[in-house]
Amino acid sequence: MANLKGSNFEKQITNAFHRLARFGEGRHMKDDNFTHSVELAKKRDMYLRDFKEYLEQKGITQGKINQFMTQDTIKDFLEQRTINLSPKSALDYTTGFNSLLKGLEQANVTIPANPTQNDFLKDFRKTFRSEMKQIEIERGRYIHDLPSKLDALREIRYESYVIAKVQAETGLRVSEAREVVQNFDKYYNPENNTLEGVIGKGNHVYAPKEISHHLAQEIQKVENIPHYNTYRQDLKEVGINKTHDLRVTYAKDLLEDKLEQGIEYKEALKEVSEEINHHRPEMTEYYLNRA
Repeated sequence: MANLKGSNFEKQITNAFHRLARFGEGRHMKDDNFTHSVELAKKRDMYLRDFKEYLEQKGITQGKINQFMTQDTIKDFLEQRTINLSPKSALDYTTGFNSLLKGLEQANVTIPANPTQNDFLKDFRKTFRSEMKQIEIERGRYIHDLPSKLDALREIRYESYVIAKVQAETGLRVSEAREVVQNFDKYYNPENNTLEGVIGKGNHVYAPKEISHHLAQEIQKVENIPHYNTYRQDLKEVGINKTHDLRVTYAKDLLEDKLEQGIEYKEALKEVSEEINHHRPEMTEYYLNRA
């Protein structure tokens, strides 16, 4: 294994291009990560220049660019580079950059992250795939005339009504709302009328959520939590197709409220993202565009 040749990053990027180039060679029966097309060469040049710019922003302008390709550095780079990308674009970028690293290693370039033996970007790709899947689920999910649907749900089963109301007023996922109703004293702070310490997806803890005193009283009257399938069926009877529709509706209404208050769009989106415990505002934006 060796370093890329060149006295500066620009020359090293050129050297990487030549080391990876396999133009005109078919990939049939080959399992490699070399550059077999001009289109891929352009993408890899972009990846390397993005990484060069990232290093320069950190004040790193000298040394071998490949020696800075450690796991921690690459993870930090990708987090910054993909923060404003859609989940699909972020997945494509991460996958492409990982392929570049493997190609360089196969071209006998030293890569400290050792991507061929250690798929350290697996969690990144898993997160983006999960976000893409969630986006597909959320198309056309806004609930119109929600108050009347909640009233109808109350007539069917009080416990289902309370869980749905918790979702509608807080934006919690169904599993989180069920947990709150079932163990209300664990999360409820009566001094502030807030729910505190609710753990969401990915073990992310929600910021304290204010609820009405009336809702708190309704929750305290619940004795038994219905089975998830029972709850889902109750919702369908009143015209709510999916439990997650309540969360989507909450997020969309909250964003519109903030915009009406004169909050700038990006800041409003960031606040909604934090409120519903998304770790990226871009996920929330895709989520809302399909509500």
